[in-house]
Amino acid sequence: MAKHSSLLFLLILLLFFSSQTLARETSRVAAAADLQVALPKIQQAFEAQYPEYRLQITYGSSGVFASQLRQGAPFELYFSANADYVRILHEAGLTQDAGTDYAQGKLAFYSLQPLKAETAEEALKLWLEANPQGKLSIANPSHAPYGVAAIGWLEHLELSLPSSRLVRGENAAQSVQFVLSGAASAGIVAWPLIYPRDLSGQAWLIPEEDHPPLQQRMVLMNTAGPAAAAFYAYLQEPEVIAKLQSFGFGAP
Repeated sequence: MAKHSSLLFLLILLLFFSSQTLARETSRVAAAADLQVALPKIQQAFEAQYPEYRLQITYGSSGVFASQLRQGAPFELYFSANADYVRILHEAGLTQDAGTDYAQGKLAFYSLQPLKAETAEEALKLWLEANPQGKLSIANPSHAPYGVAAIGWLEHLELSLPSSRLVRGENAAQSVQFVLSGAASAGIVAWPLIYPRDLSGQAWLIPEEDHPPLQQRMVLMNTAGPAAAAFYAYLQEPEVIAKLQSFGFGAP
């Protein structure tokens, strides 16, 4: 009898906790790939503070997400590495408002090969001299803001590389992965994906005035539920903004 009572008690507990999990308000979030290191930590703190909410975050290219959202993708909150994508969605009537800037993205030159250089420009030129056929990783500029910024930096330096030397990642995170995997020996990549991590190689921050801006903006879609709205508000709290900057982002 005692055994049956214990089993019944465990079953009741299981049903209780299952119902609590199902009762949590869940929202789907589309986030720029440069947030892949920082945002999980912020999400963890948010869900600990607000256990009634749960977030399902997908990371990827800002441009690809914008296209998917225009086609009805069921994301409720959108983080873009380029504010222009948010503006386009807002003008299409798909967002609750024009959104708010949450950070400034930062670009870096990253090399697995040790280079005696003080600046990103010096490092890139040394790398080019040492690797006349070497592959350089960037995010795809057709839909990834960091790819646009990378091409902009090369143009600023008046450097033109053959297309065959550029390895294009689908998003900012993949462009870093291409360097780590050896598909490229260097890359022009997102600083927030390099700075907080203990990676091999060297990285040099690229001056913001030397490339197109990476003004990052978030916005609630018209379909946003309570969890998305709460997270949107949470990201605007001063201590959370400061936390984001500790991962290598600039002030919004």
